[in-house]
Amino acid sequence: MRIVQLLVLLVLLTACTLSPGATTPASKPPSVSQAISTGKLASPLEPRLWLVTDPAAVLASVPDNPVPEDIPTAPPSGFVNKFVVSWVKIAIGYIARDGLPPTRAARGLMLISVALNDALIISNEAAQEGAINETAVLAGAAWPVLRYLHPQHSAEIDQDVHDARWYGLWQRDPMSPVELEHSFQIGRAVGEQIVAWAQQDGSDAAVEIALPAAGGWATAQLPLDAHWGSVKTVALPDGSAVTLPAPPAWDSSAMEQERTTFRAAQQVLTEEHRSLAWQWHADVGTPTVPGIWFETAITTAVVQNLDELQTASLLAHLGVAMHDTAVACWYNKYLYGFARPEQWMNIVEPGWQPVLPTPPHPSYPSGHAAFSSAAANLLMVAFPQHKELFIKEVADATRSRIIGGIHWVMDGKQGMALGSEVARYVLSR
Repeated sequence: MRIVQLLVLLVLLTACTLSPGATTPASKPPSVSQAISTGKLASPLEPRLWLVTDPAAVLASVPDNPVPEDIPTAPPSGFVNKFVVSWVKIAIGYIARDGLPPTRAARGLMLISVALNDALIISNEAAQEGAINETAVLAGAAWPVLRYLHPQHSAEIDQDVHDARWYGLWQRDPMSPVELEHSFQIGRAVGEQIVAWAQQDGSDAAVEIALPAAGGWATAQLPLDAHWGSVKTVALPDGSAVTLPAPPAWDSSAMEQERTTFRAAQQVLTEEHRSLAWQWHADVGTPTVPGIWFETAITTAVVQNLDELQTASLLAHLGVAMHDTAVACWYNKYLYGFARPEQWMNIVEPGWQPVLPTPPHPSYPSGHAAFSSAAANLLMVAFPQHKELFIKEVADATRSRIIGGIHWVMDGKQGMALGSEVARYVLSR
């Protein structure tokens, strides 16, 4: 019996090591991995606008010779120039401090990264007519977005923005206050457009969800963001654009195999397995899984010596992928309302506890697998030399939730398929 259990565990722990997108249904378009070889996808390092639809209108709304106010007379103590990654890291820090769930973390990272990206692209157009300071542009774009997302930190945000706004006064080749103010207002106009879009995306809507009785999911906690599948997307037409196959019926032979495999695997976990589960747990109070992938992208961008516009483009693509993945994943979760393993294990093995706490949302598909597959597929296009590393990270993230006792194997497989499909939308839009 012990040997059988070990073999079952081996199947479980290797079931999710397929290349992301390998489980995409045959009727779907080619996966990201397949499309890479045929050159059908655009590189996420190629800049493009995401949410600003009329750059000329943005520039026309900003006066050419604005009157600067509150100009400092001395440089701030210890100030370091703030680049694209600086503002994104600030956003990641607020996500952890504020205890945001992955859905809202993904949305926040999309909004800040797209604001920075769109502002840089538009400011490059403005630079053809006059001097532009990128640091001031980025500060202007970040200001309204961060204040909207994290109003409780407004005083801290205001100070960071003020210091960055006037940094150009103290550079080796200083710029005039009028030039800095003009640059700042371009970024601010973009940031305000991003906030206006966000205020109409449905993320704060109160929507009642009727769960299908067949799925069997139940929780004693408040369901997490049950309406998120109807939040506005960026690259996807909507959350239902990637609808997964229905999970097997609870009394089917396929589901019986899922349950048997899961229970056998839980009986032979090692400390190494448990360590992997906690390594990828990324619960509220952390950057969450979308934030972890942003940190990976930032590190890779720095190592590869990307310039500011390339970095902004990469992070904006990633932000859109994370946000749209969250919407599509949550659409499928509440469409099927499938039971978590803990519900069944408490019946067949009273007293059993999963390694990780069970989240308050349905099991199918896995959010960790979906986020990680979308991110890895996108990063593989940008950095093909690191493909094997990204695939390993996806496999680890996906297995960690199965090992942790909170997902079935099928949740991981279909989560990976969903993430791959979202990445394809983002890269081919």
